[in-house]
Amino acid sequence: MTKPIKLHGSNFFATFKTEKELKEYIEKHNKEEQRLLWLGVMFGGNYLAHQVNETFNLTYKKGKNETNKTNS
Repeated sequence: MTKPIKLHGSNFFATFKTEKELKEYIEKHNKEEQRLLWLGVMFGGNYLAHQVNETFNLTYKKGKNETNKTNS
C-alpha cells in the first residue's frame, strides 16, 4: 500500500481556487506588472507539471474528470 501524498502551497503567497480568481487578481495591476505576473504563473505551472510528472504516478480521484481523460 502506498502512502497518500498531499501537496501544500506556501502561506506567503495567495492561493487562487480558479483561473477566474487568478485572472481578476492579475488584471488589477498595471500592464508591465501583469506581464511579469503571467510570466511567473507560466514558469511556475511548467515547473510544477514537470516535477509532478517526474516524481509521481498520477491517477484521477474517483468521480473527478472521468470523461476528460486523455491518452498520453
